[in-house]
Amino acid sequence: MKKLSILSFCLLISIKLLAQEIDLIDLSHNISLENIKKDVYELASEKMEGRETGEKGQKLAAEYIYKQFKNAGLLSYQKRTDSLSYFQEFSVFKEQVPQVSLSVNGNKLKPFDDFFLLGVKDLKKENIELVFLGLAPDSVYQNQDFSNRAVLFLTSNLFAGPSKAMDIMKETKTSIVFYCNPENPHQMPAIVNRQKRLYNRRQLLDPKLFPFKNPYDSLTHKKFYHNVERMISTYQGPISEKATAKILELKPKDLKKHLNGKLAKSQEKQDVKIDLEFRNIYKSKPTENVIASIPGTDLKDEYIVLSAHYDHIGKRGNKIFYGANDNASGTAALMEIARSIQNAVNQGLKLKRSILFVAFTGEEKGLLGSKYFVESNTFPHQKIKANLNIDMLGRMDELHDTTNFVYLLGANDLNPKLKLITDSLNQLYPKLELDYSYDTKDNFLYAASDQASFVKRNIPAIFYFNGLHNDYHKTSDTPEKMDFEAIKKVSSLILLTAIELANQE
Repeated sequence: MKKLSILSFCLLISIKLLAQEIDLIDLSHNISLENIKKDVYELASEKMEGRETGEKGQKLAAEYIYKQFKNAGLLSYQKRTDSLSYFQEFSVFKEQVPQVSLSVNGNKLKPFDDFFLLGVKDLKKENIELVFLGLAPDSVYQNQDFSNRAVLFLTSNLFAGPSKAMDIMKETKTSIVFYCNPENPHQMPAIVNRQKRLYNRRQLLDPKLFPFKNPYDSLTHKKFYHNVERMISTYQGPISEKATAKILELKPKDLKKHLNGKLAKSQEKQDVKIDLEFRNIYKSKPTENVIASIPGTDLKDEYIVLSAHYDHIGKRGNKIFYGANDNASGTAALMEIARSIQNAVNQGLKLKRSILFVAFTGEEKGLLGSKYFVESNTFPHQKIKANLNIDMLGRMDELHDTTNFVYLLGANDLNPKLKLITDSLNQLYPKLELDYSYDTKDNFLYAASDQASFVKRNIPAIFYFNGLHNDYHKTSDTPEKMDFEAIKKVSSLILLTAIELANQE
């Protein structure tokens, strides 16, 4: 028998005393594999249609989760038992194709035919000087200040235009850039049609209440996203060769001469002014987080939050993205942990702090459910003592040859004691391989699930995760590929950790 560390021994004594006659190690052993399996198969079933946020399948999943919480005896987060009080309702806003107006020297261009523009914020500017850079070699715009002007350049490949546009914006401080390919008029319709499809997939919270900004602004991921604040105030897109020729008062064939340097600068029209208006259009859609609670005693107004997102990416035509691993697995673990702790409370377990069980929607759309929960101050930030977030359990990645492991992210960050507690409890049960190789603040995964919304507000969090695999975000992410015993073991560790955190002094 391995010797227990002093901290492990103290935790074991703590668990025994707080449980009174409840053996929590035994309770964690008895987490139901059958319940987890049943829940995964239900959430990843055909009738759930991939659980896309705001759609029919997501609503069915929310109803299912609520019933599991209520049937287990948990109260709503409002500490009631009426059905509506378990749902935290809010709206997501689906981006529509924006309304854009562009006039050049008083002549109005036709959006999506003559030009197309990408942007984030609404904008209205008049009488802006348009600077033509030709092929825009670096020497033409370096050390130039175009902060109050717009830019137009030529390229032999429109798909390379955005990268060049960003270079020009960075160097010259301009916020409006157009690019034209006079050699291939077929590229622009392809770009426009692709972008229109993308607009129909994007969702966000109410832009008036939650203005767009860098979602990682309080994480160390700044170094990856340091340009986001500047980017959201910029506008760039393709413009047709016919419109460009009209602007410069050239024949379309003469534009091609610029690509080989055969057109003199003096042949271009020099005084070009534009009026530009860009306005975002949104269509709102209701959705809901599902939240249940087990009230504490002495410190009942402090909270340990256990979470998992239950949404996935829905369906494309007749193809359903079942999302068994992502994240029916984590949601099933969340529900079974809730059942087990509530059962222990019914048998006499005392919890000092309250425990919240939150099934988030909108994670796949940009952590929208957790962002709403945290930023709407549903519970005061200072009252949330920790978040344990579960996402994608029961599979293994290419770095492991067994599912008897779990990645933990965040345990070393805002509260290093989380790692000590986790390591010590794991020695008692379930003795998993705890993999901290991703547990660095600059790892992109640290901001890739709902714990990021808590970390942003300096709330300590652990992200439990089994890694990526070839079925990620594919229709092949199905229940029969899951290792339910592995989900049970991680659930056992989370259960013990939640109770320990709820009862810490």
